[in-house]
Amino acid sequence: MNDPLTRLRRRPQLAPLLLPLLALVVAGATVFGLSLWARTTVVILVRHAEAATSDATSDTGDPDLSPAGELRARRLGPFLAELLSGRAVDYLYSADLRRAQQTAASVANEFQVPINLLGASDWSGLAGRIQREHRGATVVVVGAATELAGLARRLGNATIAPDADDHASVFVVTAPSLGPPWLLRVRYGDGPERKPVSDKKSR
Repeated sequence: MNDPLTRLRRRPQLAPLLLPLLALVVAGATVFGLSLWARTTVVILVRHAEAATSDATSDTGDPDLSPAGELRARRLGPFLAELLSGRAVDYLYSADLRRAQQTAASVANEFQVPINLLGASDWSGLAGRIQREHRGATVVVVGAATELAGLARRLGNATIAPDADDHASVFVVTAPSLGPPWLLRVRYGDGPERKPVSDKKSR
């Protein structure tokens, strides 16, 4: 019964059983790994709506939205809900400017998410934070054109350059875990007619 020759004859008989089991384990681990890492992160970059110019707060460099800007901002949340087709906004960031926070409020109300404020020193690290902490999530970021342009470069080496009077463009950076990111530009609200690019800074 303990003959070594008998044991040697029995071992090969286990191979047909072990190989399918091993294949199942490998396949299961592969599917789990892909489901964990092959997730798409969506970052929606929104420039604040039009700011007031004759407001008393404009002297501080931090004006509120103009009436036209308020109208546009109210449309942002419903617009994103339609754009995302049932996908929720998981995280919402806004520059700590009044006009940016007022623009973001519609998104916060539509998706029931808090507004995370960004100071001037927070923008440089935001792309890394999104990639580390918000993988597979949908993130909306509202700010000034220059801040959003820098964030787009850091997220996916994308270039965005809205005109000075363009507050209607929304830039969607889609970053799958596997493969390069890509950029989509859409418009919302009653945006102004496009004008030739000038030397005026976009902010």
